Amino acid sequence: MSSPTNDLLQTLQQRGFRFLLWRGILAVLIGLLLLISPFGSATVFGIIVGVWMVLDGGVAAALSLQLRKQNAPWGWTMTEGIIQILAGIAIILFPVSFAVVSAFFILGFLAIGMVLSGVAQLSAPVQERSGWTIAVGLLDIVLGVVLGVFAITNPVSNVVSLAWMAGVAAMMFGIALIIVSVKVRNLGK
Repeated sequence: MSSPTNDLLQTLQQRGFRFLLWRGILAVLIGLLLLISPFGSATVFGIIVGVWMVLDGGVAAALSLQLRKQNAPWGWTMTEGIIQILAGIAIILFPVSFAVVSAFFILGFLAIGMVLSGVAQLSAPVQERSGWTIAVGLLDIVLGVVLGVFAITNPVSNVVSLAWMAGVAAMMFGIALIIVSVKVRNLGK
């Protein structure tokens, strides 16, 4: 016998299954693209960020003109829009440079975070430290320094490393979504 609740659950099951499945397939494909072509992926990502910044800057500039018509403060909003447009154009023109600089900063901040985490673990009160806390603290510091040196000495490889890490993460996420979608589909069976 069919009831409105059962019909709703069945519809959600079918649509949810498809949504999760397609999202999972897309994530796996993006992951493969990142693994196969890290620089191509970084270039496309740079162009997307650049276009987004140009569009967002245009919206900010348009908003500033509306604010000006209303005799409201508008100068900083116009400045924001112009800076975003110029930065977006620069990123569109030099997307690989954007990717290299971004990768440098991401790995640099990750390295700093690892070193600070290690220092914090080693500076914990003696009664709260164990052998593992000391080992992990030292390992964080050593790996943070190595990562920092790597980020400084080999910035082009940073793009490849980050693209591969993102690719593996996207593929794992996609596979998990595909598995969940199959489980959602089989809920009613």
